[in-house]
Parts: sequence; structure tokens; C-alpha cells
Amino acid sequence: MSRPTHVYIVASPRPRSGRTLLARALAEFFRSDGRPVGTFDLDTMDATLAGFLPGLTVRADISDTRGQIALFDELIIDNERPKVVDVSAHDYEAFFNVMEQTGFALVAPRQSVDPIILFCANAEPQSAKAFARLIRRFPGTTLVPVYNDGIVRGFNLRNDFPATSEIALPLRIPTMSPALRAIVEAKPFSFAEFRRRPPDGISELLASELSSWLRRVYLQIRELELRLLLSNLRGSLRLPSPG
Repeated sequence: MSRPTHVYIVASPRPRSGRTLLARALAEFFRSDGRPVGTFDLDTMDATLAGFLPGLTVRADISDTRGQIALFDELIIDNERPKVVDVSAHDYEAFFNVMEQTGFALVAPRQSVDPIILFCANAEPQSAKAFARLIRRFPGTTLVPVYNDGIVRGFNLRNDFPATSEIALPLRIPTMSPALRAIVEAKPFSFAEFRRRPPDGISELLASELSSWLRRVYLQIRELELRLLLSNLRGSLRLPSPG
């Protein structure tokens, strides 16, 4: 059985939610695995993801119909190549409006394309409302809440952003020390390059902290992938109901 094409949609209606950090970690997880990956940056102003991964990233502008069609035509392609879409807060509503209007969540599975929404949670009430609205708008689509301890540490988010299925268990992004965050947020820092060879100038203590951070994040990503693949396998083996 061929592997379905996973489209990871990393999104939050609020800025400074850790969204691009997660998109970077996802893309570089696949790079570290030796798998081709496509990344799409919808932030037409800062294009932070494109700044960190310039060779991998397509800058997408969905402010007009032409840009919307170009992006979703790429996302619907079944090539077993994971895709990571960084949906900026500015484009959040526009992206999900187009996704709903085109019926992408319904059409994609028929093309062996599996959309997964990774929702970066925030303690503000607007964020919880947006999460609940996605559940209503895209029933059956894998919607994973993401808790970033560096953004919302100390808040209990599980009530407002619960697991939506046995597949979509929450991801928890560990916090980083300020010194490590300054290194990671300086372009063109690469997680994949760090794993191959830590850059000169990083202390042994910070290198150990980042290695631990990556292990924890990548383990959760790998477990999510396995749950998605097992769900797909169960679906393909399920016998048709007697007519």
C-alpha cells in the first residue's frame, strides 16, 4: 500500500503562537529522515519560514483567486511527499474560507491526500472560539491542538483545546531557554544542520538542551505520523458493509 500524502496545515488566528517554529521543526524532521518535503509560506509580509528554509519554501499569496488556485493545486497533488503549510494569522480566515469553499477537506482524501490541521493554541478566548469553529467547519478532518510551553506555559489549555480523536492527540512543544531561543531564531539556523554538526560557538550546555528539545518534538511528530498511517491502513482493510 502506498503512503498517503500528508498536508500539515500549521495555523493560528493569533500572532506569536509558535506557529512558524513548529512548521520549521516539521519540515526539518522530514529532511532529517531523508524525505523530500514541500513547504509553503503564506506570510507575504515577513516570510519567516522562507527565510529559514529558502531552498524548500514556496511563498504563496492567496489574496486573489489566481494565488488561491495555485496553492491548492499544489496541495492536492498525491506524490507521497509531505507538505507543510505555514498559515499566518493575517491569512488565517482567508485560507480556511478557501479550503471550505473548494471542498478541499472532502476532495483530498479521494486523491490519497490527507490534510492535518495543527492548531497552535493560545490562552485568549478568540483562539478557543476559532478552534471550536474549525471542528464544526471540517468534521472528519484531523485537527491537532498544539500547546507551546514557551507561549502559554502555566495555562491549562486542555479544556478549551481538547483532543478531537484518538489520532489527533495534542502536541506539546517544550519551552526553550532565552539563550537557546536567540540562537534558534537567528536566520539561517537549521535544525537539520545542527543534528549533522552543531554550529561553532554554541556551548555544550545549549547544544544538549537543543538536542533534548528536538528529541521530544520529533518523537511526537513520529508518533502522530504512525497514528495517521495506522488509521489509513485500518481504513483500507475495512470490509465493505453488506448491501
